[in-house]
Amino acid sequence: MATSGVGGASLDVNAIVTQLMSLERRPLEALSRREAQVTARMAAVARVQGAVSGLQVAAASLAKSATFSGLRASVGGDAATVAVTDGSKAAAGSYTLKVNALASAQSLASQAFTAGASIGTGTLRLELGSVAGGVFTPRAGTTFPTLTIDAGNNTLAGIRDAINAARIGVTAGIVNDGSGARLTVTANDTGLASVLRITVDGDGDGDNGDNAGLSRLSFDPTIALPPEQTVTAGRQLQQTRAAADAAFEVNGLALSASSNRVTGAIEGLSLDLRKLSADAVTVTVERDTAAIRGAVDGFVKAYNDLDRLIRDLTAFDPATRRGATLNGDAAVRSLQTQVRGLVRAQLNVAEGELASLSAAGIEAGRDGTLSVNAARFDAAVADPARLARLFTATSTIEGQQGLGVRLEALAKSLTGTDGLLPARTKGLQAQVDSINRQEGQFNNRLVEIERRLRRQYAALDTQLQRMQGTSNSLANALSGLPKPPGA
Repeated sequence: MATSGVGGASLDVNAIVTQLMSLERRPLEALSRREAQVTARMAAVARVQGAVSGLQVAAASLAKSATFSGLRASVGGDAATVAVTDGSKAAAGSYTLKVNALASAQSLASQAFTAGASIGTGTLRLELGSVAGGVFTPRAGTTFPTLTIDAGNNTLAGIRDAINAARIGVTAGIVNDGSGARLTVTANDTGLASVLRITVDGDGDGDNGDNAGLSRLSFDPTIALPPEQTVTAGRQLQQTRAAADAAFEVNGLALSASSNRVTGAIEGLSLDLRKLSADAVTVTVERDTAAIRGAVDGFVKAYNDLDRLIRDLTAFDPATRRGATLNGDAAVRSLQTQVRGLVRAQLNVAEGELASLSAAGIEAGRDGTLSVNAARFDAAVADPARLARLFTATSTIEGQQGLGVRLEALAKSLTGTDGLLPARTKGLQAQVDSINRQEGQFNNRLVEIERRLRRQYAALDTQLQRMQGTSNSLANALSGLPKPPGA
């Protein structure tokens, strides 16, 4: 920006306008600080709302009867014998279990072949079923395709791939044992209902069960083996592992199952049989007090997190005489009062019932935080039905409603669409929107002010330049006048 001067004094128009605009912007800076404060309050309220939501989830768990009626199963003795994977629907009680045999899947292996050798041509039919009284019965409701083996797939690899592609409930593989490559065929399922039969047809020599051509892959489980023999005519594959059902005893009663995962033997329990047991183990189904304690601990933590957060956000430091972000916020103080009051509430219940959290060992300390008195809680949880009523009781009379029910309802009312916290957030957002409108209007005003100031000082600058020119001309004219005599 040009500068002008009179008598050597210069005018810095740009600096003057900048300084004046700095003064004009002070109200805008105050608005920005106010916006930052309100935005910080909104963020703090959002944190409180998140903590209340956490309390709602914890209270909802305590408001459910299932929390207090759940059962768990445990194994006494050699726990490696069996794993109990579900006990929530079982009847409480104790059962003895002894595993005498594990279920197994049948596995067959061929004789050794040279790698890449042609095995033979014809057809293979693999079936799964059961054997009873010397008769093989294919599995009902299952279609077993016939596989064609020709010059394009008559190696071990080709036959393996053809079997696996048929997806009939078996898995074929190739094992090299030093003497050559062997085809292995294993049933996917365990148990006596998954016995394999492999029928060969059209192998070219008129004998579909001999030790030549494709017949070398035949296996008829109804054919008995000669003494000390592993293969025979019509049964050319060696059985390396027999199909077997699991055999076990429950309370001395002999039972069997096709799988090592047993359901229904003990109502409501799933048993994973893992190893044979020389002695019976004990399966105990009892009340899941650990789950109840976990739900209570979760509630205590959620409440303490909320209470501590509110105390931090509403604190006042007398040393600095400065309050925290939500110091003096009536909505948050009201929330804290309501929650604290409910936690300390006494229910209007019959004599002998638990009427408060403290009666169940959930105690409030001097700082307002909750803790669990283990001895008192263990005494309360010994009667899970009575403890459940403290939290889950429903009634049209508020003072008779369970504390879990009431706390969940309170949390929902605080965080719901028309709740205290969303309303507070809405109010704060309205303040931010108002500040933003004011900032926009003020910025527009500042643009006009700066434009006006620059016009004014530009005009002044021009006038000063003219005055400077006039001063220079007058000085020049005066210097050209004759000097008086004697001067």
